[in-house]
This record gives sequence, C-alpha cells and structure tokens, in this order.
Amino acid sequence: MQVKPPIAPGRQLLQLAENLFPDESERAEFLQAMMAGESREQAIVVLQDQAAVRTFPRQGSLDWQPDWVIRINEGFRPGKHPLHDKGAYYCMDFSSVFAASAMLSIEEAPRRVLDLCASPGGKAIFAWKAFHPELLIANETMRKRTSILINNFDRCQVESGMVGSADPTVWARRAPGYFDLVTVDAPCSGQSLLAKGDQAPGCFSAEMIDMCVGRQRRIMGTAIKCVAPGGHLLYMTCTYTMKENEKVIAWLLERYPTVKAVEVPHLAEFRSPHAEFPCYRLFPQSGYGAGAFVCLLQKPGERPDEVPDLEQVPIIWRFGDAPRRPQVNKPSTKDGTEPFEIPKEKPKKKAAPKKKVWEPRKPPKAPTARRGRNRK
Repeated sequence: MQVKPPIAPGRQLLQLAENLFPDESERAEFLQAMMAGESREQAIVVLQDQAAVRTFPRQGSLDWQPDWVIRINEGFRPGKHPLHDKGAYYCMDFSSVFAASAMLSIEEAPRRVLDLCASPGGKAIFAWKAFHPELLIANETMRKRTSILINNFDRCQVESGMVGSADPTVWARRAPGYFDLVTVDAPCSGQSLLAKGDQAPGCFSAEMIDMCVGRQRRIMGTAIKCVAPGGHLLYMTCTYTMKENEKVIAWLLERYPTVKAVEVPHLAEFRSPHAEFPCYRLFPQSGYGAGAFVCLLQKPGERPDEVPDLEQVPIIWRFGDAPRRPQVNKPSTKDGTEPFEIPKEKPKKKAAPKKKVWEPRKPPKAPTARRGRNRK
C-alpha cells in the first residue's frame, strides 16, 4: 500500500503560525497538529447520575475540568448509547468545555442567563448544569437551527430553559441590564475545523475574517447592554486569528472603559501572550482538542437584588412545550421576533386522473333512411 506524503501547509497557514508563535518549535508543533487533522477530543456533560455512564471508557481528568464532565476515549460513541436519548448527558467537544469553563470562576452564581448564539445548546446546557439559574434563555437568530436547540433542551430536561429567536439588538432593547451572565459563542472563521480534519472554506480569507469581525463587534456591542450591573459577559470563538479574538475584546474595552476583563485562575497556564488583559487560548498541539479562545468580562456595579419582570421578549419555546419544529418560511415581525407556531397539516394530494385506455373505433351505424334526392 502506497503511503501518501503529508500535505504541505499553505502560505496563509504559515503566516498565521508566524503571527501566533514567535518560537520556532511551538510554530512547528502547531503546524504539525493542523496538518494532521486529528485533534478531536470528545467529552460529555453528565446530567443524570447513571451507573452505566460511570463505566464509559474515559481519559484522565485535568485540574480545571469540572467533576461532572468526562473526557471520553477515542473510538467510543456516547451519542449512540440509549442513555443519550434519555437525556443522561450532553455530548460536547472538549475545546468547548475549555471555553465554557471560564464561567466557573464567577463567584456568585448567576440567576438569569442569556446565550445569544446558542444552537445547538452546549454552552447553555453547561451553564444550566453549573448554576441551575432561575431563568436560562437560549437565543438563535437562524430559525432553521432552533429545532435542534429546542430538542436538546427538552431531551436534557433544562427546566428553567426557554428558546428565543431574534436579532441581538432586540434583546438589548427589550431586556437592558437584565441578565447576570450573557454568553456569546460568536460566529467566526472556524479555523480550528482544519485541526479536526474538517473543511473550512475561506477560513483564511481576509474578506471572511473582516466579515466575521464586523458581526462579532455588533453582537458584543449589544450583548454588553443586556448585562446587569456586576454581571458578566463571556466571549468565545473556535478560531485562531488575533483579529477575531484579542482585538475584538480590545475594541469593546475601548468602547466601554468601565468594563474589565477578569482573571480565570484555573486557566492561567493558557493565558494568551497577545494581550495585556486576561484572555485564554487552547491550541491543537495541547492534545485537548482543536482549540478555542475565551475571555470573561465584568460590568461595573453591584448586582441588584430585584429586577423588573421580563415582558414581551421574543420567546418561541418554554420548557414543557412540545419540541415541535418552527415554521421556516414564516416572515419575521418588524422587531425581529419570530413566533413559534404549530405547522399546519399539508393538504392531501388529489388522486391523479385515470389514464384512458386505447380502444378501436367502432364502425358507423347504417343510415335508417336514404340520403339525398330520391331518384328513379
């Protein structure tokens, strides 16, 4: 069997490596992990204490890893186990566990949580397991992606969970200063997908990166308005560029000088060298997954004891509702809300008309009387 030679890294990947790693040996390790495309680390967030779950083949726990997260051995597929459908656990990439774990450094458990970019729901379910907040709203602007979010909340029995579908500006206008924790798993260029061996077309394109930066700034600029005094904003991506990570946070801190980035002690060894403020990076050569970026921010002030009731928010599903699929083709309202309705039954198709069978023409009947002039 002929072994294929390793693929050489492209110019854009080499440039990225040079920007991230001044040290040549670290740069080589990063490039090797990226080109191998094998940086997949799976984990589960345990939601129910089941004896069978404790027997799953696992890897050793890390110091910062929560007790209710298990690193699963490669080759075992927890999503195929019957307990998965029963909501005993939620399958999660370990890089996502790394990013979400930054919220564990929040001293006072948040009572109201908003996940602005929620689908398929992993970060929101992580927050529910960690804090069991009074209210957990998972928002997804793309209606096509809300069905899987609703099904995961229903399957995992997220009792305080709700699902919304609106632009972030709607939440900033209708719920200003309401949430103790707002999480933003921002849309990004997705360069870490290459480390998993997946396709990520255009992930190094300057146009793609600039487009993502524009989205990230817009989302963060509205997300901070939803945070209550003393509350936190958690920013995450699964890409490597400084432009989408450290520089987005630097932009926010410049725009809102009273907001500060806070330390996450259990991630100290992963602190990014590309910023003066605390933020954290995971790279594929670490052996813990394809990589992630995370920064925890805090708004100044004291957390209020009471807040006004949340009214007229764009909720399309509450826990206890049937996990039905939203209508995809229904136009949104003026303020960006997208009401959830039960799809109408499709009309029954009419039976096709029977095809006529060919039959030979019958001969004409003989005339009963003579035609024309009567001749003798």
